[in-house]
Amino acid sequence: MKRSFFGWLVILTLSLVWIVTLAKCGKEESALSSAPDFTLKSLDNHEITLSTFRGSVVLLDFWATWCKPCRESIPHLIHLHKTHKKDGLVVLGMNVDRGDPEPVRRFIASMEVPYPNVAVSPEVEKDYGIKSLPTTVFIDKEGRIREKIVGFNAQTAKRLTERVVELTSESSPAKVPQDLSSKDR
Repeated sequence: MKRSFFGWLVILTLSLVWIVTLAKCGKEESALSSAPDFTLKSLDNHEITLSTFRGSVVLLDFWATWCKPCRESIPHLIHLHKTHKKDGLVVLGMNVDRGDPEPVRRFIASMEVPYPNVAVSPEVEKDYGIKSLPTTVFIDKEGRIREKIVGFNAQTAKRLTERVVELTSESSPAKVPQDLSSKDR
């Protein structure tokens, strides 16, 4: 009897965790505050400062290699980058893995990710209120956070595309800094 009760308790607990996770997937958070600036090292050892992209729409993708929805979102983000770069979209991968960056570099190379990825500090995670992965943060051309989208599925993929189109069409296309556009990353 005790074993059966314990088994049901475990199943109930796991079910609740699963339900809460699904409820967060696709959750959108709106905001209109200034995006906290940062300077971080890219995984190919270049300094990247957010404020240098003022005038462009910036999509920050907070992700980790161990996060399955994060990995599933990357082909869509690559498509957005390639399709909307000419419209002033800058995609930055914000990797939250800790420790040796080499496995992350290998993963990025295996996925042929063309946009820069930075190693995110815990402070930047906190500044952006990152609690779940993946989290996508949209920053408009004025440097304001316009939306945060948590999770990735077909619905969020559609929303990401819609938001990119909306934000990049708000005014004339911005120029992407030359160091990021070389060799089409």
